[in-house]
Amino acid sequence: MVSVLIYSKTEQESAALKAAAEELIAKLSEDYWEIRQIRSIRALQEYLSGSPLLHLLIYDISEPEALGFLAGIRKRYPHTRLMVLADISVSPMEYIRPDLKVGALLLKPWTTKQAFDALYGFLEEYNESVREKAGKGRDFYVIETREGIINIPFAQIYFFESRAKKIYVCTGKEEYGFYSSIEKLQEGLPDNFVRCHRGFIINIRKIRKIVSSQNMIYLADGFAVPLSRSYKTALKEMGRS
Repeated sequence: MVSVLIYSKTEQESAALKAAAEELIAKLSEDYWEIRQIRSIRALQEYLSGSPLLHLLIYDISEPEALGFLAGIRKRYPHTRLMVLADISVSPMEYIRPDLKVGALLLKPWTTKQAFDALYGFLEEYNESVREKAGKGRDFYVIETREGIINIPFAQIYFFESRAKKIYVCTGKEEYGFYSSIEKLQEGLPDNFVRCHRGFIINIRKIRKIVSSQNMIYLADGFAVPLSRSYKTALKEMGRS
C-alpha cells in the first residue's frame, strides 16, 4: 500500500488531482494506493496527530498559514515525497529551499494536461525510487500483504511486537501484521532498532524515557513497551537509561 495525501481547500481542485492520480496509478503500479483528501489545516492536524503512514504529499501552499505548517510536517516526515501546489502570490524563494525538499511543482492556474504531466513525473519518480531501494532496505521496511507491498519508512516505526504468531509493526495509531519471527526480524533492521523484550523491538529514536523501576520504556506520542531485565544492559550501553 502507498499512502497519498492531497491537501487543498478547493474541492474542485482536489477532486481533479485525485482523479488524475488514480488514472496514472492504474498505469504505473499494481499495488494498492490509498488517496486521502483533506481541505483544512485543522483536519490535517487531527489526521497527522495519529502518525499515519505518508508516502506522498500533494500540498497547496497558497493559503497564508499553509507554508508554515508544511515546515512542521517536513520535520515529522522527512522521507515523504512532496509535490507543491502554488500560485504567483507566493515567491518561489519561500518553498524552493533545502529543508522542504520539494520534489515536484504545479503552478496555478493549471490545465488538466499540466496536472497530468506533473503528477506523472512525481508518481513515476516514487515508483523508481522504491524499486531501486527495495533490495537495499536503507529507508523503509517492506511488508508483502494480499493488497500488495507496503513500504514503511523506518523513521515512522515506533516498535515491532510479536503477538499471536505474527509480527506487528506500529507506526502510530496504525499497525500492520505479517508472518515472521522476532529473531529473523532483528537481523535485518538498522542499528537504531533494539530488542528490549522477548516480544518487542523498539526504535530508540522514539524513546522519551526509560523507567527501570517499572521495567517500562516510554516512547513518543504516549506509547509504552515493556523492558526485560536481560535487555537493560544493552540499553545502558547505548546511553538510553
